[in-house]
This record gives sequence, C-alpha cells and structure tokens, in this order.
Amino acid sequence: MDGKWHVVERGRRWFASRKLKEKVRILFLGVITLYVLLFFFLYSFLIQKNMLEYALESNRSTMAAIGKNLEVELETTSAMSQLIMRNRDVVEYLKKDASKDPRLAYNATVAVFDISNTFRNVSSIYLFKNNGETLHISRGVTRVDMAVVRDPSWNWEIRQKDGGYVLRVDGDGAFSSPSGEPLVSFLRMVNDIETQQPLGMMAINLSRGLLDGTYSEMEGEGRQFAYMDPSRGWLWDEPVDLGGLSPGDEDFEQTHGGNWWRPWIASCHRVPDTPFVLAGRETVSINRFLSAEAAVSMAAVVLLTFASLGGLGLFLSIHITRPIERLSASMDQVKDGWLRRVSIELPDDEIGHLKDRYNNMLVEINRLIEALLEKEQAMRQAELEILQEQIKPHFLYNTLETIGYLALQGKREEAYEAIETLGAFYRKFLNQGNPEISLREEVAIVRDYLKLQKLRYEEVFEDAYELQEDLLEYKVPKLILQPLVENSLYHGLRPKGEPGIIRISVYAREGMLHICVYDNGVGMDQATREALLGGENSKSFGFKGTLDRIRHFCAREDVVEVDSREGEYSRVDIRMPLERGGTGYVQGHDHR
Repeated sequence: MDGKWHVVERGRRWFASRKLKEKVRILFLGVITLYVLLFFFLYSFLIQKNMLEYALESNRSTMAAIGKNLEVELETTSAMSQLIMRNRDVVEYLKKDASKDPRLAYNATVAVFDISNTFRNVSSIYLFKNNGETLHISRGVTRVDMAVVRDPSWNWEIRQKDGGYVLRVDGDGAFSSPSGEPLVSFLRMVNDIETQQPLGMMAINLSRGLLDGTYSEMEGEGRQFAYMDPSRGWLWDEPVDLGGLSPGDEDFEQTHGGNWWRPWIASCHRVPDTPFVLAGRETVSINRFLSAEAAVSMAAVVLLTFASLGGLGLFLSIHITRPIERLSASMDQVKDGWLRRVSIELPDDEIGHLKDRYNNMLVEINRLIEALLEKEQAMRQAELEILQEQIKPHFLYNTLETIGYLALQGKREEAYEAIETLGAFYRKFLNQGNPEISLREEVAIVRDYLKLQKLRYEEVFEDAYELQEDLLEYKVPKLILQPLVENSLYHGLRPKGEPGIIRISVYAREGMLHICVYDNGVGMDQATREALLGGENSKSFGFKGTLDRIRHFCAREDVVEVDSREGEYSRVDIRMPLERGGTGYVQGHDHR
C-alpha cells in the first residue's frame, strides 16, 4: 500500500514540475483518450448493431411504400382511361366513320381533353381505330411510329389482356419525346360495352413526374431513389450506386456496406404488374435510429465528458485563465495612455515571468509615450496647417489609370502629352505651399485639369474662356476654380447625358472682380441652390470649403452668387473687391 502511495506521490511531483504547456497537453491527451475509448465501446457494441438492424427493416418498408405509391398512380391512370372509354363522344367516334362527319373527331378530342385535364403527368393520349384512323391530344411533343403500332407482334400482348392494361417504356419504340426523356406508355384495348368487340386501342403516355412523384417526399437525409427497366437500364440520368447489387428474380433484394461510422444500405424492389425495378440507396445516420438504451448510454458519456471538461476548465481557470485575465486587465490601461505596474500574485511559471518582464518595461514605456505624444501633437499641428492650404485632387488615380490605358493601347504620344499635362498641373497646384497665386496661374491650373478630364470624358464637354487680360495678374486664393469646375462637370454636364460646355469668364464691373463658372448642364432648383450656399449639399466637391477660404481672404461674406435654371444651366459668380493700386492684389487682408 505504501508503495502505491509512493508511486502516486512521485507522479504528482513529476506533473507539478512540468511546464504549464506540458501540463495542458498531458491533461488534454488523457481526457481525449478516455472519451474516445468510451465512445467507441458504446457505439460498437450498443448503437451500431441496433441501428443497422432497424435501418434494414425501415429501408424495406420505405421501398414497399414507394412501390405502393406507383400502384396508386397507375390505378388513377386506369380510372381515367375507363372514363375516356365510356364517354359517349369517344365511343361514337370509334364506332362510326369520322371521314363522313368531322364533328365526331372534334367531339371526341374535346371529351378526351376535358377528362385528362384534371389528371397529372399526362403527356399525350392516342386513340387508334381499327380502320387506321388516329386521334390524339398532347401537352408536349410526342412522336409516334405508326409502323410499330400496326405491327401485330407489338399489340399482341395488349389484345391478350382482354381490356386490361400493359405498361411499356416508350411503348417499346412506338413513342418518343424530342428531349429523349423516356415516357411511360399505358396501353389497353377499347372494347364495345355491348358486344365486347375491340373498337380500337388507347395509349396514354405519362411523363417522368409519374415516377418521380412516388418518392419525391422520401428523398433527402441520405436517401436516393431511381427507377430502372432491366431491359433498358436506368430510365433517367440519375443512376443509384447499388454497391454491386444487381436486380435478380426476387421481388426484393438488399445489401449493405460502408464503414463503422457511416454504413449504407442498397436495395432493389420489383414493382408488381410493372416492368419497373425501384432502386434505392440510404446512408444510415445515428440520429434516426437511436434506441432508448443507446440514448441512455450516450447521455452517460456526455455527462462524463462534461465532468472531465469541467475539471479541465477549473484547472485552466486557476493556473492560466485567471492570471492572464488579471494581467490583461492591467495592460488594458494602455487605452488611457498610461501603463501601470501589475501588483497581483502569480505562480512562478511563464505567466509570472511575463508579469515581471512587463513591469520592468513600464517606466521606459511611459517615458517614451510621453515623448511620442508631444512629438505627435507637433506633427499633427504641422500637418493640419499644410492640409488647410492644399486640396488633394481626387481624380489623380483615375487620371493615372487612363494614362496607363493609353500606354497599353500604344498611344505613346497621347500618353506622353497627358503625363506632361499632369506634371504641369501639379507644379502649379503645389506652388511650394503658397496660399495665393495669380489669376493667370489659377486659370492655367483649371485648363490643365480640364485637359486631363477630357482623357476620360472627351465627348462630354468642351471648355471656353472669356478672360480680361489686364486682370490675370491679380492674386487670388489658390484652387478656388478647380472645385467649381469639378462640380460643373460631375453634377452639371455628366447627369444630363449630352455634350455641353464649361465657360470660365473673368471681368471687372463696378469695382469688383468677377470670376464666373458657367455650364449648360442639368441646373438646380431653388432648394438645391439654397442647400449649396448654406453648405448643406454633401455631394458638392469642396464648395463650402472654397467659399470659406474666399470669405476669409476678402474679409467679407458676400462673395458668391449662384444663378441656375433647372434643366438648362448653372452659373457661379465669385465676386472680389478690386484694389486699384499697383500691388496687383485683390482687396482684403494683407496676405503678403
């Protein structure tokens, strides 16, 4: 006894001396091994045997039920054929010479149609009179080979049935559909009710839906069914893997196979009084065949598993989860910009070492954070000042893409000219960060911008310029025209869907410098103009920011007038006071 306790104590000490990663691996390996062994035992000796036996019997019942469904459908078709045979118009057509009275064929056709209209899966119905006359109705195209129909060997079996019906696939060559899909031909003689002498023969061709409907509600969940004619093979292009089983002379044949986890059953059932064999394959699932005894065993396994996992969870919580959560909670203070030392007690393992190393870095990290914050604040202030003076042209990527397309098309001169224009545009656009440029430079930027836009929208617009030459040296805020021109193009001309014009005018009137951007696009209604001037139109490209810069530059609010007529034009008139002196600056603050 002491020896056993000694072994246990040595094992406990050995486990305690292992690293945390090894402890978790050992514990998980033990639980998984125990779980697999118990489950394999329960499944092999309690579940699989009962499940397979029940599945074999259930499969036999299912196949018989499908065959019974087919018999019911055929009985329904037989009842329909009897209604047709007893119809007065049909009997009159079969007895009399229809060539002398065309109404006979018409009345019989209407009667057959009315009777069959309420029955499913009827593709076509033929009536063959003894004198060779034929009448038929069809919901689809059905081809008939009259040479086969008139062959005595073909209709001999039908006559021997003495009024009973015969089933044949495609009427043994008498009927076919253009799609090649087989038809189920329901054949029987039509006899005189009084004399019982044959008046003709009836053929009812049934579509695929007749057979599919017998098992459609039973397919799924690992089940597959199909019909075959032993003399023709599979009726549709959906063969069933029977695992080597082939139909024999028995009414029902069955086999099974697969592995211990997913067994399968294959079976064949000859449907009585038909040429058809029903084939089926079923994959056996545990949830469908779990007996009460097996369920109790499975519940025990589940409970044992939960107990094992609970113990594992407790172990992980004490030795791993809780220490890591405490350490993580302390580290989360980094969101506030400060790191605080971890003062919790942790075991002397990897997590404890991590805590010590983390605490050793805190002072240096906090110092670096303070320095970085101060540096970042200075950088952001500098970036903000730069961004306030420059507007990035969002069309850059589209322009580069278009230039790339020109290069791929071999249009080298056009691509070179576009690159030159793009370079000139950016040289003028950047202007070393200067917030003020001459009006001549501002117009040149717009010329280059529109030239680049024509690479993509050549047929959308033309640009025109009406410039008063002596005003072009006046200084204005940089990039006040480009946003207005961009709005004219995207919100004025493009939505109209026809070629238009963008006209830029510069002139002086009553001591004011007027810079006008006109387009004959879709225009604006009163509400849109008010939203644009109030800065409430989010779709406008930089309009509000442009006005704010002009107002700041001129130290006045009244700097723009928007005139527009919906569907005809839009005109934006920027007005700045002129300085008559020799400085060449628009009147306003001293911006030099």
